[in-house]
Amino acid sequence: MVECWLPYGNTEVYVTIDMKDLLSVAEPTRQEPPLPPKEVVSKALSEPRGSKKLEELVGLDCTVAIAVEGTTRPRNAIAVLAPIVTQLVNLIVPKEKITVIVANGVRERSNNELIKVLKASEELKGVNLVEHTRFTTELSNMGETRQKTPLSINKVYTEAKLKIVVGEVEVDSYTGFRGAHTAIIPGLASPSTVEVHRKLVLKGEVKPGVIELNSLKEDVLEAVKLTGCDLAVQLVPNTHGKLLAAFAGALEETWGQAIYALGASYQVNAEVGADVVVVSAGGAKYDFDLYSAAWALQAPTQLAKKGGAIILLAECPEGLGSESFTTLAHIEQQSELERRYALGSEALQVVKAATAKCQIYLVSSLPKYMVEPLGISVARTANDAYENAVDGRRGRRTLVIPYGCSTIPSST
Repeated sequence: MVECWLPYGNTEVYVTIDMKDLLSVAEPTRQEPPLPPKEVVSKALSEPRGSKKLEELVGLDCTVAIAVEGTTRPRNAIAVLAPIVTQLVNLIVPKEKITVIVANGVRERSNNELIKVLKASEELKGVNLVEHTRFTTELSNMGETRQKTPLSINKVYTEAKLKIVVGEVEVDSYTGFRGAHTAIIPGLASPSTVEVHRKLVLKGEVKPGVIELNSLKEDVLEAVKLTGCDLAVQLVPNTHGKLLAAFAGALEETWGQAIYALGASYQVNAEVGADVVVVSAGGAKYDFDLYSAAWALQAPTQLAKKGGAIILLAECPEGLGSESFTTLAHIEQQSELERRYALGSEALQVVKAATAKCQIYLVSSLPKYMVEPLGISVARTANDAYENAVDGRRGRRTLVIPYGCSTIPSST
């Protein structure tokens, strides 16, 4: 027997599998950071790509807004914010004119660990801290994109004279890859803006790890131009969240460089036709709610055999994350889901596709009454779920995917 450990919230859980049944653990090779995080970021800030240096961007009576995408890992957020704020203070920008905005998009609250770390930082003492959530009402109308996405964006950010955005570059099911742009949409946007933007997922081929012909990517990059961004900081972490590289400068140029630096590190080999797939969303960055964690089902649905089982490990302390999981749970036809689209319908489609092909088990903090209408069975532990999945099953070939939202398994 072998114990396979997988991320779950801020901790890990394990599932015990007979060695003869284990096909593989689809996990990328772990890369180690070349330098301490603050050194990586300081080097990037001193060599901006496609934009002026920070000292050239600061003007008289300058107000600064730094938007950091809300799922950014706390240690990486501090690695960026500390040197930026220190440089601004050295450039005689008063701390009371600097605002850090935690850009949570449609989430109801911030990551508690991130807020604790920001408040405890000596470098950030005296800096304004604002949390943008789905309930934020102080918004600016920045027009609309060519694809008719109305831009209602956080007013603190839009009214600042110097605008900086920060994000981690990883695989994304909307724009192909996340990045600093994610701090603006969905990060600083109203729910209505995010809803119209994400409805574009129904147009064309939108796939994780692919940016070509991606309508959401084009929409968000136009939104960034309309909203304004003077400096972007793109962070490249490994799957464990440790900072490997950083790029500062113009948003599109640095995003491209960060994607190139990411390389094929997000691709993992996996065998098709598993009887059981055990997948973790990837821990607290991805499993804060089911809306976010559901994307981890995409690859397992393709890899598992028809009639197989998928076990999803996702803590979901913030609940379902979207009313669509309740109001549209009874709808089976994809065309009807598209016709009645509401924010979250696109993730619900992923769940529906999975339940149509496989038996789905969820290990989370969500109560049964929330999850069972989705056609998902609930288990208390990973081992309980696995025992239920293999009970009475002749084939037990099992594939394990520890980072379902940030890796792309390729079939072998």
